[in-house]
Amino acid sequence: MNFQQQIITRFLLAPQANYDKSHTLRVRQYNLENRPLKPAAVLIPLVPRHGSFSMIFTRRADHLKHHPGQVSFPGGRYEPQDIDLIDTALRETEEEIGILCNRDSIIGQLPSLPTISGYIVTPYLSVISPDYRPQLDPNEVDELFEAPIEHVLNPMNIRIQKVTFRGNNHNIYSIPFSKYSIWGATAQMLKVLSDQLWYEKI
Repeated sequence: MNFQQQIITRFLLAPQANYDKSHTLRVRQYNLENRPLKPAAVLIPLVPRHGSFSMIFTRRADHLKHHPGQVSFPGGRYEPQDIDLIDTALRETEEEIGILCNRDSIIGQLPSLPTISGYIVTPYLSVISPDYRPQLDPNEVDELFEAPIEHVLNPMNIRIQKVTFRGNNHNIYSIPFSKYSIWGATAQMLKVLSDQLWYEKI
């Protein structure tokens, strides 16, 4: 079994990890009116590289209302024409970065994550061709880049920062990579995936 197969097998067989309670608390404090969260989905694209995988990330356009300039995975809100949330993740990935994936490439999902922007986001993992040709939608995405999973899932690179939100102190995760800082919901997803893979033991 090669390293890529080990990663996928570990993900499929390991008990599913969960998000920390402080994140959910922050979302509840922000959503004081207890409005229903809107369903959304993102794709975590895994690209086979040199016997391992890289992950595709995007940097959101600076003019967007929610999380401008933030590093994220391709994705967006559920639309009525979508069959399900997998369809949402695949459609949004094609619209945002021009990468066409199919349902057969989905290898699993992480737990759904509530966000302070009012969404409940379900992340799906997909293996895509290393020969992909991105076409970015400038209305949504300013930049696309890859990062090795050995870096973004390594617990040594997942840092904890303290922030004050509505008068309360909270811990948030952040992962530096090159010139980028991965934080917020994306870092939460990576922390859970790292926990699920027990990456330090692979």
